[in-house]
Amino acid sequence: MFQIERYDRQMRVAQIGAAGQERLNKSTVLIVGVGAIGTYAAEIATRMGIGRLILVDRDFVELSNLQRQTLFTEQDAAHKEAKAWAAAKALRAINQDIRIDFLVDDANATSLLPFVGEVDAVLDCTDNFATRRFLNRWCLEQNVPWIFASCAGTFANVMPIIPGETACLHCLMEKMPLFNETSCDIIGVHGALIPMLAGLQVSLLTKLLIGEQHLARYYQLDNWDMTFQAFHVKRNPDCAVCVHHDYGDTTFSRQPVLLCGRDTVQFQIGAALDFDALQQVLVKQQISCNTNRFVLTFSFDGFDFTVFQNGRVLVHGTDDLVLAKKQYQHFFNEV
Repeated sequence: MFQIERYDRQMRVAQIGAAGQERLNKSTVLIVGVGAIGTYAAEIATRMGIGRLILVDRDFVELSNLQRQTLFTEQDAAHKEAKAWAAAKALRAINQDIRIDFLVDDANATSLLPFVGEVDAVLDCTDNFATRRFLNRWCLEQNVPWIFASCAGTFANVMPIIPGETACLHCLMEKMPLFNETSCDIIGVHGALIPMLAGLQVSLLTKLLIGEQHLARYYQLDNWDMTFQAFHVKRNPDCAVCVHHDYGDTTFSRQPVLLCGRDTVQFQIGAALDFDALQQVLVKQQISCNTNRFVLTFSFDGFDFTVFQNGRVLVHGTDDLVLAKKQYQHFFNEV
C-alpha cells in the first residue's frame, strides 16, 4: 500500500485521485535510454510513485552529459559509471517504496526477454531511430503502449502509440518523409527543453496508466519561439508493421557501427567478458586500466577503449571502421 501523505498533492488532482494513484503504484514502466529525457522522466515517475521502473541504457556517464542529464554527478563521470546503474542509485535515494531495476545493455529482443509480460507501458527516451524502430516492433509484438519522444536544438516531438488503436512509428515515418533522423550529438539541444518534453511525456504516460481517454496526436514543441502544435496522424491501413505485422529482425547486428557524432566505433563480441582475464592481458602488455562494476577503460596506441561486461566494446578517437577494427583486433578475436 502506498503512503497517502507522500502523494497527497497529487491525489488532490481531480483527474487522478486515490484510485488513479493506486493504479500508478501498481504499474510497471520500462524506460529505454537513461540520458537527457530519460533521467528527467525517470525522476518524475519516481516522485509520482509509479510502482516499478525498469531502466535500460548501454552507455556510461561522461562530463558532457551533465549539462542536460539530471541524476548524474561529476563523480559518476569521473568513474565512468554505467548510466542505468547510476540513475537507479539516485532514484532509490528519492523513493525507497518503489522498485527500480536496471539493465546495462542495448534494448533488443534478447535483453528485454526477462521483462516480457511484465510491462504496462514503455517510454522511449533514446537518441537514435534504430532503437526506436525496434521499440515500435517490440511493443506491437507485446501489445504494450509506448510513448515516442525526441528532441534536438529547440524542437521536441512526442506521440503516444497504442497497438491496434493508433498510428505506429512506421505510419508516422511514412506520413513525414522529411522526418529528420539527426540527434543532439549533431545540432545540440537547449537544456531547458528537456524537462518540458519529459513532463509532457510523463503526462501522457499518466493518462495511459490510469485508463483515461487520450488524444492520439503527434505533439511538437519549440521552446525558443514558445509554440506548441498537435497533429492528427492517421493509421496507415496498409502499414507493413502495425497492420501486416512484418516485424523483421528485432536484434542488432554485430558488425562494427559508427556512433553518430561521437568519433567512436562500436563492436559487439556477443558474449559476456571476464574483466579479470582482460586485465591480465593488459598487464602483460604494460597497459593500465580503470574498472567499475560494469565498465573497463584503457588507452592503447592513441585510442581510448571502453569495454562493457556484456561484450560491447567502444573504440574512441576515429570514425574509420577499418582503422578501429585494427585496434580492436589487437585485443579481441571476434568480428
